[in-house]
Amino acid sequence: MSPSRHFRLAVVFVALALSCRSDVVRLDEVQKMAYGVKPAVVRVNALGTSEFRYTKASVEAVEQQLRKDGRSFSARNVSESEASVDTGAGGSGSGFIINPNGYILTNGHVVAPTSDNAALDRDLRRNGAIAALVRHFPVEELRSLYRDDMLDRYIEMLGAAGRLSDVRIVNEVELSNGEKLPFRIERYSPSLSERGADLALLQVDRKNLPILRLGDSETVGVGASIWSVGYPAVASSTDDVIGGWLSRDSDLEATFNPGTITAIKRNVANATVFQSNVAIYRGNSGGPAVNREGEVVGISTWGHTSAEQIKFLVPINAARSFISSTGVKLNVEGDFDHYYRAALDAAAAGQWKSAKASLASASRLFPNSPDVIRFSHDADRALTRGSSWPPNSMATAVAGGVGFVAIVGTLAFAANSRRMRIPKDVLTSSTVVETLVEPTDSISRKRGVIGKFTILNGERAGEKLGLGGSGIRIGRESAICEIVLENPKVSRLHAEVVSIDGKVMLIDRNSSNGTYVNDEKIDRRYLKDGDIIHFGGRNAIAVAFHA
Repeated sequence: MSPSRHFRLAVVFVALALSCRSDVVRLDEVQKMAYGVKPAVVRVNALGTSEFRYTKASVEAVEQQLRKDGRSFSARNVSESEASVDTGAGGSGSGFIINPNGYILTNGHVVAPTSDNAALDRDLRRNGAIAALVRHFPVEELRSLYRDDMLDRYIEMLGAAGRLSDVRIVNEVELSNGEKLPFRIERYSPSLSERGADLALLQVDRKNLPILRLGDSETVGVGASIWSVGYPAVASSTDDVIGGWLSRDSDLEATFNPGTITAIKRNVANATVFQSNVAIYRGNSGGPAVNREGEVVGISTWGHTSAEQIKFLVPINAARSFISSTGVKLNVEGDFDHYYRAALDAAAAGQWKSAKASLASASRLFPNSPDVIRFSHDADRALTRGSSWPPNSMATAVAGGVGFVAIVGTLAFAANSRRMRIPKDVLTSSTVVETLVEPTDSISRKRGVIGKFTILNGERAGEKLGLGGSGIRIGRESAICEIVLENPKVSRLHAEVVSIDGKVMLIDRNSSNGTYVNDEKIDRRYLKDGDIIHFGGRNAIAVAFHA
């Protein structure tokens, strides 16, 4: 680089230093996305409750049938001529708002329990009969009947003999701010097992609601990062295991889980479905799966309890087709979204005063939203913590001028040492233990070690990391990433390492300060042995890659 080039760069550097605020606190890109998504996610309740009433004679009839079938156990607690147990059917799932005038998208199977009166009656009777059998017969004996595929006949026998009273049906949406509103089903398609699209369009009587924008699922490929959002029952105060110590007030704190698309398949109706390793549990059904921009690309629909890493999503383009005949407009924002998006953009730019003002307007339209409240607290902390331009700008200008020569020297040195050399003592040290880092996906782990990283600078210089599979995420956030780099210039989710056809590819995940390989900023790059990688720029974290 020529001296004149050094001079011009130094002048630009000083000018920027004199014109910019220092130490500006900005909203992280992943946090911005999470804040933007969560207010529009809702819980959908579609359930029936009742009392199941039955007679002493019906219990005795079951007992007699058991003896005829060679079972010797007797009924207990049958002194009353008529008894009752509480019963219920249906449950809750998730959904998301797609239009500010109260239109909500969810799974068909989430609202199915209350849309068919005959099926609801059958399920209420069945569940009531099960509760009655548990009351009057030993649980271990009932389990043995279940293992022998014999329990259903006794459930049906008692269910047919009983009756339902005080049936109550709940079709209700709980908004993320705690409001509860009855819903109407505008359009419905049955579950995937019934060869439907497993979608339902609901409407509630509420205006100016937060919405989620729908993306294009055709652009989603294998390995794409997604986040599922919803209300799993296991993270609720009603859960049998952990519910005792979770506050009811926190039940509408949506769960935000990272994952990737692991396969693109077709169902028996020849429709595309996404397979993913993202966490989907009972209660997540109908919730959105979003990309990095916060756009919905899939809808959580099904997961097998014994296959933790295999879940399925309905691509959002199927929902677009489903909605097209209803006339509901998509990706149209209301007044709340105008203020809320303005607040998010301002916070991402470090303009916290402007963000705070926009949040106040948004909060009036959608009060008590936990995410709006938390975002507002973030703004308060940033305004307290953020530094402003020093009042003595002449002194600062003089300081900048004094540093001019040092800047020129630094640039000249950088030009002469463009590619960072790997320190020999770092690579050959025998005292550092190598750590194997593995992806969360068990399928990816089976591919074996695909390469190694050696950290070259900072307190962890010399630390060696074995890359134990494809899909290893790198960043500052330990809840998202397998390799955690604690540096403010590193984004929460900064980059990802994947294996493609035996080669190792490094992918930048839209990081704030960039990923560089051999001093060249990259979006994605196949790595070669000896490559030097900087996460967040030359003054952040440097690692060497070994094939």
